[in-house]
Amino acid sequence: MRKIKCVLLALFLFCSQIYAESDSPKFFPRITDLKLTDAYIEGAGGVAFPLTFTSKDFLPMTSYGGLFASGIGYNFGGWLVGLEYNRSMWGEGVASGALMNHFENNLFSFRVRRLITHVSVKKLPPWLNLAPGLSFGVDCITTNYYPSLRAKEEGRSIDIKFGQENARCFFGKVSFEADFYCGTDLCIPFISSDWNTFYDTSIGGGFASFFTVSIGVRCYPFGLFHKNMIKEAQKEEVAVVEPPVTIFEEIDNFEDELVEEPNLVFEPDTESAAGNVMYRAPEEIKEPVNATIQASIKENFTPDSDGVNDTVDFELFVENISETPDSWQVEIFDQKNFCIKIFTGNGEVPYKVTWDGSTDNGEEIYSMNLYTAVLTVVPCEADRNRFNQQQVTAKDDVKSGILMTVIIPDKKWKIIVNTIHFDPDKATFVKISEAQRKENYETLDSLADQLNEHLDCSVIIEGYANNVTNTEREDREELIPLSKDRADSVRNLLIQRNIPQEMLSTKGLGGSKPIAEWQDKKNWWKNRRVEFIVEKIE
Repeated sequence: MRKIKCVLLALFLFCSQIYAESDSPKFFPRITDLKLTDAYIEGAGGVAFPLTFTSKDFLPMTSYGGLFASGIGYNFGGWLVGLEYNRSMWGEGVASGALMNHFENNLFSFRVRRLITHVSVKKLPPWLNLAPGLSFGVDCITTNYYPSLRAKEEGRSIDIKFGQENARCFFGKVSFEADFYCGTDLCIPFISSDWNTFYDTSIGGGFASFFTVSIGVRCYPFGLFHKNMIKEAQKEEVAVVEPPVTIFEEIDNFEDELVEEPNLVFEPDTESAAGNVMYRAPEEIKEPVNATIQASIKENFTPDSDGVNDTVDFELFVENISETPDSWQVEIFDQKNFCIKIFTGNGEVPYKVTWDGSTDNGEEIYSMNLYTAVLTVVPCEADRNRFNQQQVTAKDDVKSGILMTVIIPDKKWKIIVNTIHFDPDKATFVKISEAQRKENYETLDSLADQLNEHLDCSVIIEGYANNVTNTEREDREELIPLSKDRADSVRNLLIQRNIPQEMLSTKGLGGSKPIAEWQDKKNWWKNRRVEFIVEKIE
């Protein structure tokens, strides 16, 4: 029994990392929202309340019944579109006008529901989704027999079979569903209430309606086979402040092992050095290949064309190799562990690579951000085989300072800062972590030092936020007031640091001018920022 519980727990924990149920804040999703994992199957069972006919003054024509349903479909950016089969079954009629016994509906429908989650409506808790919907289809009525004398006198059929011509009709359904997130997106339990109506011809014609309540579960089976989903879920959970270290932990462990072993500390062989690569004869090499990267600037890297710290040199060292390496690569990662710049080559490792702050996607780097350079060297085959080293890696960090990007030379500049942290949906600093609080102090102190050198300027502090729902309502009612309050808070903190209050003004711009597009969720953090427009006073 314990083994079964352990297996079930492991399966639950594994499934909880799989992303399947999705909701696009944009009302009409785009083709980029299509993913294999969003195909679903579902099943439900419940209670059917007594069926009534308008031609019978809404008297109940049946007792309480039951139902079961099954369906398949696709979740297209929060729109659940699919096909469903629903069978509703009742016992003997309870009203004086009731004619039938064991009345059954076989409903074949096309169903559309719209998921509403906390992504779209912030006030909803993360564990609750709502899904109003509509269905249209065909109802194939079946009954066992009509036992009443009235039925015989009116010549009614004793047995209505499935698909019989006079017992097929169109029906419609309005539904409202509540879904519950229970730690995994692979299976979503739900409660649904439905109001169904159809035009019946098997008992003389008339609109009929009935109400049902059911419970069920929606499953996304392809989520188990999509290898990239776990990685995507993990990226969404990266902390706001602290940079991910998944790629660097192995590097640190390797470097720690080198330090712990006294016989692995080397003196460079300068007589045989080619650049910073130390070649030796194969029989002299008793240690594994080692790589090192060193940044010429550790802090205050400011590539803003002012002639001060505009570039950083990364010096590259490789020791204990006998021949030229097969290849080398320097990757620069931002504080969210996304690679923004790559230097690469084959053969000889260069003495250094110089970074001017440019990125491969054309974006600017940001003030007071930590950037990590990772050197990867693939040794030649002989060196790889000697210690079974397929590659060696090393890393070093550089932190940017306050960058004043030129808008108009000698007249107007812009500073972009995303390292001032606020409480969620507030302009206060009560609930932030100590690390975030420390980063706020460092950023504001550096800003004050920079602005004190430009006291002949006016400064507009512009607050920005990320528009999660991509709607004007969110921007107008929530983000613009919030971003204005946050800009005012920054202004007050700069005044406390002896910046003249008359040179500072504020604006709240909400979700306007986003740096990251709405579809680029992994980079939404770039939209939550404060910009400073610094302009000389004529």
